[in-house]
Amino acid sequence: MNDKSVRYQRLYNLLSEKKAAIEKDIRTHLVRQIGPDNANRVDSVLDQGDLSAIDMGEGVDLALLEMRNRMKRSVDQALLRLEEGSYGNCEDCGGEIEEKRLMAMPFAQLCIKCQRKKEELEKIEREDPLRDGEEA
Repeated sequence: MNDKSVRYQRLYNLLSEKKAAIEKDIRTHLVRQIGPDNANRVDSVLDQGDLSAIDMGEGVDLALLEMRNRMKRSVDQALLRLEEGSYGNCEDCGGEIEEKRLMAMPFAQLCIKCQRKKEELEKIEREDPLRDGEEA
């Protein structure tokens, strides 16, 4: 097996494990909210990818659930990019994103160098007194 296919397999495993963990977390949260008698409804809905079809009842922390669902979608998109061959490559410079970074943030789209540049530019924009097209 060549280096590229070994890297692909490691990244695929990483994303698959992250996706499974997020789905388990969502399922656990939903079962806790709707009760164990309705647990089979959670599994059928997750298989269809439609969390909104569940009658979640009162007291569900929808913001937390939505955040977990967004993370799951991000991992799904990363898996698609992996299949296309673009996952693990920086969207700005095209270089490889270090696996250490991908392990910490599996859906990272920028390498550390480009991420830092982006954050510096955003900081400058926030501090710039001439925002929104105002001129001195």
